[in-house]
Amino acid sequence: MSSEPKRTHLYEWHKAHGDVIDFAGWLMPVRYTDIREEHMAVRDSVGIFDTTHMFRFLVEGPQAVEFLQTLTSNNVRKLKEHMGHYTTCLNEHGGIHDDLMLYHIEDDKFIWVTNAGNGPKIWNHMKQHASDFEVHISDLSRDIVMIAVQGPKSLAMMSQIAGTDISALPRLSITKMDLLGSTCYLCRTGYTGEAGVEILLLDTPFNDAGIKKAISFWEGLLSAGAEFGVKPCGLGARDSTRLEAGFVLYGNELDENTSPIEARVPYAVKFKVDPHYIGYDVVLRHKKEGVTKTRIGFVMIDRGIPRHGYDILINDEKVGVVTSGGLSPILQKGIGMGYIKPDLVSDGDVIQIDLKGRIRRAEVKTWPFYDPDRYGATRKSE
Repeated sequence: MSSEPKRTHLYEWHKAHGDVIDFAGWLMPVRYTDIREEHMAVRDSVGIFDTTHMFRFLVEGPQAVEFLQTLTSNNVRKLKEHMGHYTTCLNEHGGIHDDLMLYHIEDDKFIWVTNAGNGPKIWNHMKQHASDFEVHISDLSRDIVMIAVQGPKSLAMMSQIAGTDISALPRLSITKMDLLGSTCYLCRTGYTGEAGVEILLLDTPFNDAGIKKAISFWEGLLSAGAEFGVKPCGLGARDSTRLEAGFVLYGNELDENTSPIEARVPYAVKFKVDPHYIGYDVVLRHKKEGVTKTRIGFVMIDRGIPRHGYDILINDEKVGVVTSGGLSPILQKGIGMGYIKPDLVSDGDVIQIDLKGRIRRAEVKTWPFYDPDRYGATRKSE
């Protein structure tokens, strides 16, 4: 496999308009103007993200359900057609190979969307087990462009583009429709805490025609969404919005040595499933007997920005490590997440963060870190 960073269909547009970095082996925009400005566009109006660097696999065949139930931890049999769910793919020790969205598009056909950095690992894992089932798997990652549209005005913007009320579509649904003259799957999902959609733009192979179609579609979204205040957003705003919402990120909160119970994503695992998925027994034991570490959130009381790898202290003794940290544009304070032993703290307790030798106080707080009455998908008003 080449070590050269990969480019999405939108790379030339990103390079012309923003700052591009190497992320998980992909040349992606980190910002176009200012991360805080792009973050607030998502919280106040609409932001669009190129998420084509993620992997999209098609799983089809008469034993697709059995195959997927063996490899993923949610209940695949209860996943209705035209719906999706969040789930995890586990190793035999109950650690997380990856977290993913699984969409049931029709009959015995599913689309598996997995993280950019884990794509080759998951593909090999799927191929290893596919031979045991009557199932066919395909890598469609280079044939489908993926764009996220997120923010409180995103559904109004997409309704105007689609000519139908997108807000009437159930959360987590997936619907095939034409948008801006192209056939797409529109998914009522997202990764920012806000209402929004993720668009799978079909028939966009990674060639001149596919690239031209993808850029035209992206610019079409920006043009059609201008009256809603839409802005293109980079990876910086994608990370800050997901952190404010308390969403986990693979490589930070999730890894091969962390189970979904330890990560506090219990909605990703179900136990009344047939067959049992890989890692089932370990996860069930964690649920019944407890775990040795758990994810917590915190907001800085003192000035300072926590970062990945910083120590978490109680009474000046190390009790854990920060997995994600940054500045909340909403709170104008440092926020973060990390792992410590269970039952050491509760919401409102004061802990300490070691900011490279400067010990600063923080308050334990369960996510989201913003006021959900004012921000996020459950806000009471725009």
